[in-house]
Amino acid sequence: MTEGLKILLLEDEPIDAELATRALHKAGIEFSPLRVETRDAFVAALKDFRPDIVLADYRLPAFDGLEALAIAVDQAPDVPFIFVSGAMGEEFAIETLHQGAADYVIKDRLGKLAPAVSRALQEAAERRLRRRAEAELAASEERFRKIAESAQDGLITVDQGESITYWNPAAERMFGYSAAEAVGRNLHRLLAPARYRQAIQQGWDRFCETGQGPVVGHTLEMSGQRKNGEEFPVELSISSVAIDGHWHATGIVRDISERHRAEALRRELAAIVESSEDAIIGKAADGRITTWNSGAEKMYGYAAADIVGKQVNQLAPDDRQQEVVDLLDAVRSGKSVAHYETVRIRSDGRLIEVSLSLSPIRDSSGTISGVSTIARDITARKAAERAIQRSNRFLRTLSRCNETLVHATEEMTLLEDMCRVVVEAGGFPMAWVAYVEHDAARSVRPVAQFGERAADYVNALHLTWADCERGQGPTGRAVRSGQVQVATDIATDANFAPWRSPALEFGYRSSVALPLKADQQVIGTLNIYAAEAGVFGEEELGLLAELAADLAFGIVTVRGRAAQRDSALKLEHALEDTIQAIATTIEARDPYTAGHQQRVSLLATAIAREMGVADAVVAGVQRGAVIHDIGKVYVPAEILNRPGKLSDIEFSLIRTHSQVGYDIIKDIDFPWPIANIILQHHERMDGSGYPNGLKGEEILLEARIIAVADVVEAMMNHRPYRAALGLDAAITEIESCAGGQFDPQVVAACVRVMRRGNVFA
Repeated sequence: MTEGLKILLLEDEPIDAELATRALHKAGIEFSPLRVETRDAFVAALKDFRPDIVLADYRLPAFDGLEALAIAVDQAPDVPFIFVSGAMGEEFAIETLHQGAADYVIKDRLGKLAPAVSRALQEAAERRLRRRAEAELAASEERFRKIAESAQDGLITVDQGESITYWNPAAERMFGYSAAEAVGRNLHRLLAPARYRQAIQQGWDRFCETGQGPVVGHTLEMSGQRKNGEEFPVELSISSVAIDGHWHATGIVRDISERHRAEALRRELAAIVESSEDAIIGKAADGRITTWNSGAEKMYGYAAADIVGKQVNQLAPDDRQQEVVDLLDAVRSGKSVAHYETVRIRSDGRLIEVSLSLSPIRDSSGTISGVSTIARDITARKAAERAIQRSNRFLRTLSRCNETLVHATEEMTLLEDMCRVVVEAGGFPMAWVAYVEHDAARSVRPVAQFGERAADYVNALHLTWADCERGQGPTGRAVRSGQVQVATDIATDANFAPWRSPALEFGYRSSVALPLKADQQVIGTLNIYAAEAGVFGEEELGLLAELAADLAFGIVTVRGRAAQRDSALKLEHALEDTIQAIATTIEARDPYTAGHQQRVSLLATAIAREMGVADAVVAGVQRGAVIHDIGKVYVPAEILNRPGKLSDIEFSLIRTHSQVGYDIIKDIDFPWPIANIILQHHERMDGSGYPNGLKGEEILLEARIIAVADVVEAMMNHRPYRAALGLDAAITEIESCAGGQFDPQVVAACVRVMRRGNVFA
């Protein structure tokens, strides 16, 4: 079947194309491949490469599969087109089939590619054969019509002496003799082949005596002979008439060459129809079956002798009887019905899904006299579509649940969100999660659920994982075995007896319990309920098992994150206590500046928030400001508290507190740059600060903020060497230095904060 097969691959990834070709070779399909990536190359390949089948990816950098499908349907309608792509949405998958695709295969399921290719090629061959038969039948019918419209029978009369006395124009055309050439000549010598002449002569003698003979009054077929010696079949009707006491014969001759050819063609077409896998059925206008091919016998299980003459509604289930009436009415009104998908019933009672194409049959006058139906068994195709839908349903559920896992931060929120996503994305009526208890009763404790009235159902289950009656359901067995457990049909599952009545009342027909494992131990189960029986097949269970494994990992991860957060909070509280202890130690040495660092921290934090900086920067400002003067522990108290003017040496000693503070803090691993904040809080934008004369952006933003807050707080409060100067003086001072000593954005934010109210209160 695959000898000389040519496959066109529309694929931009060479590796994916290689995987597809390997899958086909592995299945024993021999072919010549051609891979293209662009629209122009694809169009050219359809024309020049003339593929037998197209395998196309859905998404390409500058071209997409749907556009390729439209081009292929337009330019190469007989070439099957199969999508080979990633996971596809359910609606898209069905739409591609409606738009002309033969099938589609997901790239991670390439084991299905070879069967899909074989099936598509076979269906294409059948379509070509059927179209050829239909075209030949239409051509034959057209020839018959033209013959019927234009043909005229030859009319010939002969006297008793066998001489031709009349020869009409149709006879001229039929035999090739003009009337002048034929009239007066011996009919039998002129037109009959030599092998007939002895029998003709014997019959003719009797005719001359009685006007009777073996062919008189009958219609028979024989061969005639044209002027050029050619023999051809004719239909001959002879009657006798007595003229002047002598018998004359009148013959009506019809050239039946076309009839013979048509009959041969009909026999050929009948053989084609009879060998078709599709059911081809003829019906009278009232729905009575008149013809029934072998394809119909195979599809419906009735022999022609048992069904011909019966009403076609015998093939429809009880709930489809009105459908048969409606279809017949539509065709009797002159309409054709194409690819109507429905359900029919076989002789053995089994339901099959079929695609029907119905057309009116008209007689020679154009009146609709019957209905022609071509039926195709699409049970397998519809099952495949439903399998695709189920697969996409579970893939969609898995994808959405993975998104939930990625963003999960709290354990209970994770469980509740997972149940909700299973219901909303998967279309299931209910999902719930249970945790395993290791108490005396071996309880199973529901912790999260989602679905209409889900809590009412779950709270009444009273499950256990003990090996007893209430532990024989899917959940209990899943906990004990560590394996996925399924109730394929709740209505008949003996193990589901304790919960069957409420489950059916709530609309549940099947369920699955998926064990959640951590460190090889079952810690709980994810339970999913479906409204249909038999939903959870092998492939679907594989996807759900993956989902359960992901959820179990998510639970463990969230618990680990919670433990890390608790440790981080404890560490942060310890750092806060350390910083506060340091600040208290500093202020204990200087009663005049008691609370200075706390007030600077309040103002600096308010400035940082006013500027809209990141939370991490705000935290660094707050912690750094609380201990920004820690270096003053190395400055003698009598210098710090002296009310008079300091000497240059004393002032130089005080200026060392930034570097000293940095040296004290630098080896402590704070999550903020506390040491550098302390080192730089007396640096100035114009480079006039200390200890390193940094300028502009060289100074940390946190240090620039604390520098302004430090000055404002100092001016608004008493010092040993002066009284408090007040808010207006402080604002005037920092505004005058904005852009020089201080960052203008920090100054503007500080002024806004101070104008709104006293942040030190």
